[in-house]
Amino acid sequence: MRRLMLVLLFFPSLLLAKEYSFNVDFNRGDISTFFIAEGNKVYRITQSIDAIYIFNSHARAQSFVAQPNTRSKPSTAVNVGDTRVYVDKIDAIDYYTSNSMSGSAGQVKSINGLSFSYLSDSSTYKNAGVVGKLSKVGNSKVTYWVDAGYTVKGKYRGKIRTLGNQSFKYESWSSWGEKNGMVGKLISLGPINIDYYDTDYDLGYKGKLKSVGKVNFSYYRDTSTNQKANIVGKFKEQKGRDSRLTVY
Repeated sequence: MRRLMLVLLFFPSLLLAKEYSFNVDFNRGDISTFFIAEGNKVYRITQSIDAIYIFNSHARAQSFVAQPNTRSKPSTAVNVGDTRVYVDKIDAIDYYTSNSMSGSAGQVKSINGLSFSYLSDSSTYKNAGVVGKLSKVGNSKVTYWVDAGYTVKGKYRGKIRTLGNQSFKYESWSSWGEKNGMVGKLISLGPINIDYYDTDYDLGYKGKLKSVGKVNFSYYRDTSTNQKANIVGKFKEQKGRDSRLTVY
C-alpha cells in the first residue's frame, strides 16, 4: 500500500518529465522557440542559446521543460555574453580579465563553479557573426554553422549546430524550398525529427509544420468552402503524443 501511495504521489511529476519542448506558432505553422533539458540545466534556444536555467536536480529541469511558461524558473539572472543565465542563488562569479582572448575579455568566466567559454574573434567566426557566443557550458561544447557557401544560401549560417551530444540540422537550399519558405528551418534536433508539408496536394499550407516527433499538425485545405470562409491554411488540429517532448 505504501508503495502504491508513493507511485500515485509522484505519477503526475513523472508525466511532466520531458527532455524537449517546442513553442509552435500555429498561425505560421512554424517553431519559434525550443527548450532542451541537460542534467540540471535547461537551454532556451531560437537560433542560438537565449537563456540557461539552472535547477538543483534533473527532475526539476525536466518538469520545467514540460511547462516552461510556469513561474518555476530560478529567480536570479546574470548576463553571460548574449545569454541570460538564471540561478536560485549566486555564491560566486568570476570574470575573464582584460588579458583574455578577444571575445572573452570582461565576460563571466564562471557562476557558482559552472564555467563558460566564448568564441574568439577569428575571421571565420566574425564572418558568421558568432564572435563572443558561448562555445562551452561546463563540460558541454557548443558549436555553430560557420562555413561559407551552402550555409549562407541555406540561411542557417550562424545558427547553433551542436550542444553537447545534441545536433541541429536545417533545411538546405532548393528552389522548391525557397518558394515555400522552408529554407533554413529546423528539421531535426537530436533524435527528434521535424517535418513540413511538401507536396502539390498540400494546397494552402505547403511549407508549414507537419510533425514534431510523433506529434502531427493539420490545416484547412484549399477548398471552395474554406476559401469563402477565409480559413485556407489556418491551423486545424494537433494529434499524437511523444513521451520525449511537449508542444505548446
